[in-house]
Amino acid sequence: MDLEQYQPSVYPVTLTLPGNLGAVEGVRGRLAAQLAALGVPKDRINHICLALDETLTNAVEHGSARPEQTIEVGYRIDRDWIEVAVTDQGGIVFNPEYFEQLATIKTWGAGGRGLLLIRRMMDEVYFVFTPGRATRVIFRKRLFESENETAVTPAAAATE
Repeated sequence: MDLEQYQPSVYPVTLTLPGNLGAVEGVRGRLAAQLAALGVPKDRINHICLALDETLTNAVEHGSARPEQTIEVGYRIDRDWIEVAVTDQGGIVFNPEYFEQLATIKTWGAGGRGLLLIRRMMDEVYFVFTPGRATRVIFRKRLFESENETAVTPAAAATE
């Protein structure tokens, strides 16, 4: 996957956050409000927001080694889908499958299950690594279970 194709700047909504957990709640609240305005079912909003929380937490705790590093969040809400990209400046390459497998057998300590949760709740998940420069997690989720469910125009919700 070409990292340049998925720059947060290509998303209609882009945010640059400090490399700490303080901004997570605000981003989650903003996204949840936009999805609710579109009529997205509450359980789907909760799954998307949990995936965002986990991705941002991983970016802060594992990808932002220095306090001055920032995290970029970009997202696009289309009629039936949401796509979210979270990019940290750590550029640490890791094997997502290893951590997902570890999470299924881990019986010690708190944490360590975020990637597994994200994979199970989202329809598509991608990892893009630029060693030493950036790590990006992209996830996509269908907003409605059936084609009979419809959304409000995404552009209208994005301006709220």
